[in-house]
Amino acid sequence: MSAGIESAAPLAAAFPRRSYAWYVLALLTLAYALAILDRVSIALLIEPLQKLLAIDDTQFGLLQGMAFSVVYSVLGLPLGMLSDRWRRVPLLLGGLTLWSLATIGCSLATTFHELFAARMMVGVGEAALVPVATSLIADYFAPDVRPKAYGLFVTGSSLGTAGAMALGGLFLDWADGLIAGLPAVFGGMQTWQVVFVLCGAPGIVLALLLWLTAREPARQGSARATEPISLRPILRLFARRPGAFALFMLGSVLNLVCVYAIVGWFPALFIRVHGWGAAETGKILGLYGFPVSIFAAVNSGWVIAWLARRGHTDAPILCAMGCAASMAVFGTLACLAPSGSLALAGYLLNALFLNWNTSAVYSGFAQITPNALRAQVMALQTIASGLIALTAGNFIVGFLSDTVFTGRSGIAWSLGSVFFGCGLGAFFVLMAARRSFRAAAAELAGETA
Repeated sequence: MSAGIESAAPLAAAFPRRSYAWYVLALLTLAYALAILDRVSIALLIEPLQKLLAIDDTQFGLLQGMAFSVVYSVLGLPLGMLSDRWRRVPLLLGGLTLWSLATIGCSLATTFHELFAARMMVGVGEAALVPVATSLIADYFAPDVRPKAYGLFVTGSSLGTAGAMALGGLFLDWADGLIAGLPAVFGGMQTWQVVFVLCGAPGIVLALLLWLTAREPARQGSARATEPISLRPILRLFARRPGAFALFMLGSVLNLVCVYAIVGWFPALFIRVHGWGAAETGKILGLYGFPVSIFAAVNSGWVIAWLARRGHTDAPILCAMGCAASMAVFGTLACLAPSGSLALAGYLLNALFLNWNTSAVYSGFAQITPNALRAQVMALQTIASGLIALTAGNFIVGFLSDTVFTGRSGIAWSLGSVFFGCGLGAFFVLMAARRSFRAAAAELAGETA
């Protein structure tokens, strides 16, 4: 038994009533959607923000990535440790309230540095979400249902991304009317400021609903960690199964580089290369991408469960590999397509597999990690995702666009290079992780049997 975990026998606490568990999962999924919405809505505002702040693509990439990811990543591990030792619902409430207020605060920025600081506060709040929510889901749902629950939770990513595009487009259309019709609220604001306010406000309402109705579930499988906070249990876990943990994490992060490149730069691809307007781009990507992404997110959990029933104990790895292959093929083709309609077709084909990676991560680490370390492992995943994927996915594309593939159409080749290289790399790294993952899953199953 790892240090920092009670050596008592697995707890026999009953799981919460299934109907209530699904209700809380719906709230967690909505929180995830709002987190993505608040995180990525800035992508549609590239033109007005670059004019206002006089910044280039590299700096805009920093606003989308590094400003958010540095604090999001650094705070993930301590919040994960706290989640394994303390009540998780209050942590979620605090984070949700903070990132929603910070999103509204982005509307007050008048300089690059002010907007950078506001984006950092969004990252501080959102750092609590994934470690807390994934730990809660593991204690709300029995192992046989858990992959499906994680699959539904991942729909929050699709809801948020589609909402950021579709609602961002609608908000841009509505902004002038709101400024004229509600001068007491929006008077003196510009359209981009209204978008930030409208994106952040729903989180305040959701925080109130969670405060009134969400209950802390009993921890399943083992008691919470009780010894002083230490990295030793996590380090021992990675040292014993480096392929299962380190390679799985690396492969999933390479997939996420592509995911964040999509979120951060695909609107610019359609605006610059194919001549679409910002509002039009948001509405089209949101309305067409939403049903496809929702199908992929829900389907991913069922696919993992189906593969597991057929004896594939490395089902999460297989799903993540499917996402990697899609990035290398459909993602690259979407970037280099000669017309907007073909680019949209490639975008939608890739969206069929986009969320397979996230479902694989949540289900996979829950499958191979002891209960008392799950939030911490997910916090490490969050750190890697933020410092590497979120930062690199936004920065590299902007840097290549400014320095290598210059000109308005250079964004296509910048994106295509990231998709092909990272997608192919993720596929082979994940393939190398399969054997160790199967061994780790069998080991944990034997300990908890």
